Amino acid sequence: MFENAITLIPMNRFTLLVLGLTVVLGINGCKKPKRYDLIVENAVILTDSGLVEGKTILVKGDTIAGIIDAGEPVRTRKVVDADGGIVMPGFIDSHTSIACFFKSNGKAFDTHPKSLTTFYRSIVSKHFIPYGITTVVDAEPDSAWISQIVSWKPNPKLTDVIAAQLVEQGKSAINPKLSPYLFMKGVYGVYNEANISNNSFWILTGIQKGLSYPKNIEGLQSIINPLLSLTGSKGIVENRIANVYGIKQSIPDELLVIEGISYMAENSPSLLDSVAAILGSNNTSLSTGLYRVKHFVDSGFATYGIEQTQAIKQRLKYGFTHLMEYVRALHEKGVELRIGYNMPFDGSSIAQEQNLFLEYGFTIPEIGKISSYNAAKALAIHNHKGKIALGYTADLVVFQKNDTGKSFDFTRIRRIVKGGRVEKMK
Repeated sequence: MFENAITLIPMNRFTLLVLGLTVVLGINGCKKPKRYDLIVENAVILTDSGLVEGKTILVKGDTIAGIIDAGEPVRTRKVVDADGGIVMPGFIDSHTSIACFFKSNGKAFDTHPKSLTTFYRSIVSKHFIPYGITTVVDAEPDSAWISQIVSWKPNPKLTDVIAAQLVEQGKSAINPKLSPYLFMKGVYGVYNEANISNNSFWILTGIQKGLSYPKNIEGLQSIINPLLSLTGSKGIVENRIANVYGIKQSIPDELLVIEGISYMAENSPSLLDSVAAILGSNNTSLSTGLYRVKHFVDSGFATYGIEQTQAIKQRLKYGFTHLMEYVRALHEKGVELRIGYNMPFDGSSIAQEQNLFLEYGFTIPEIGKISSYNAAKALAIHNHKGKIALGYTADLVVFQKNDTGKSFDFTRIRRIVKGGRVEKMK
């Protein structure tokens, strides 16, 4: 009996070992992989290094929780198949006016609403989210709206709105660190210490004097128009406009920019180059407003009573080509372009401007950065918006896969993700 007991002890230990391993394996087998709320699979994603193929974006809540190789197993509640299409971060309109979109039956409201309810925010959203614009900057807000806009909470169904503060303080130097939402228009009437015309190029003279200032310039006219004044060329250009187009007063900004850049390119090309270099070396940020100008060139000019002759059309196209060449020069010198200043046009203008950049030689990654990250940086929100990266807000634009032999088209959007929520496409 004693011998039997001795022989049973090893057997019991072996049995316990087997049982223990079974329990451990069972526990490990029950440990399921993390489940995500959404994945965007089979994507070509925009990164800091360019376009990267074969990726899956993992989303938890409203945040990008990871990026893995396509085909890796993953548990998720919802799947968006990019089907080999390009995915970019949600676009940011860096300068608009939301009041432009408060309309009923196509007519603007008689008065500004005092209280910006969800109703008004939803109106704005309908004009932007379908085009991939997930954030807009109201650069011309009613003063009573600013505190209300600031109090709006993130909502995946609604466009994020930032209320910017415009500053026009003449010769006073402004510290850009005071507020990330501080914009300078670039044209000022008070700063005339150099005995130049009232429309002095404050930012340029500010750089030359070593002043500190917000480096956000709104609209190309904020560069071109002051340069015309500084060089004493504004009167010459205005006379040209009067003789060619028949407009002597209330010259449209778009026309003055077109004729102004043409004149400067022909007569002061070195000055244009030096200004681009100065602005670039100071990391200046510029909202372009290119669609607004292009719309004027294509058809908008007719609303001002300008004759629609072939000569006029060719002249306008000639000027626009000069403008795009200068935009390219600004970009190459280091000016951080961003899309904005196209109001009263809605989000559809963003896609048209993106296609304009393509037409004039900008690459898809360059345009993606112009459309998102550059604006986020100007607004100091680039630590959580403007990129497809871990920890960033899951605002994503999924494009249709490009057909072989055809140019990429920014209007061909397949899906939009706003704050981790997939938008319904009409």
